[in-house]
Amino acid sequence: MTVFHTSRFHALVETPLGWLAVMATDRGVRRIVLPRPSREAALVALVKEEGDPGPEAPSRLADLLARLQAYFAGEPVSFDDVPLDLEGRPPFARAVWAALRTLPRGQTITYGELARRVGKPRAARAVGRAMATNPLPVIIPCHRVLGKGNALTGFGGGLDLKAAMLRLEGVPLPGM
Repeated sequence: MTVFHTSRFHALVETPLGWLAVMATDRGVRRIVLPRPSREAALVALVKEEGDPGPEAPSRLADLLARLQAYFAGEPVSFDDVPLDLEGRPPFARAVWAALRTLPRGQTITYGELARRVGKPRAARAVGRAMATNPLPVIIPCHRVLGKGNALTGFGGGLDLKAAMLRLEGVPLPGM
């Protein structure tokens, strides 16, 4: 029996909206922690979500860190080519996340429409669960998913952050 060992490593980066934590493996990015008020808070959140994040290795994540900083500064950035490590994640969630990754910057979609795109038109709630467990916000842009009537609903970073991220992408929000 072969045992595969995948090394973990992480980095922290400051953005205009706060500190992000990123953890990756040799296969790809595994976790992004949305902006926190301090470097320490971002690291604590990463450890809480992933356990041991491995050594700090910002040079191994330099390109992604630069893109994340640019994104949170309001610049148009693509994450399409970033390899992901979604091992162990549920197949339905992976299908939803893959579909969501194709949604262009500045566009939004409802939970129901995303369910239709993955061939499960009655699975809007299951899509919501997939969004709630999204380990890679920004790269898998769950902030672009809206409720019925395009309402701002559910976001792990809070609705203020969701609105801020949508504004960074030029999405017009009613009343904001």
